[in-house]
Amino acid sequence: MDKTLRDRKSIAAKLEATVRMGKSGVTTALIEEIKAQVKKKGMVKVKLLGTRREETKQIAAELAQRCNAELVDVRGNTVSLWKRSE
Repeated sequence: MDKTLRDRKSIAAKLEATVRMGKSGVTTALIEEIKAQVKKKGMVKVKLLGTRREETKQIAAELAQRCNAELVDVRGNTVSLWKRSE
């Protein structure tokens, strides 16, 4: 693991989840909210409510790709996303 990823995981560990994905799943509104928060804050944590553990990594990868963000960490049902360098 490189130093920057380790640093980002350390930052993510201290953050609270500010976005929650509900029963509706990955919606346009969810994507727009994550994009806005990533742009403003640089990093965002998303709590995936009502998902099975095997779905979490798949959803995390989809969120990262659709939000043009870097997947930093997946812990339980919480996903950390970092603003991708342009």
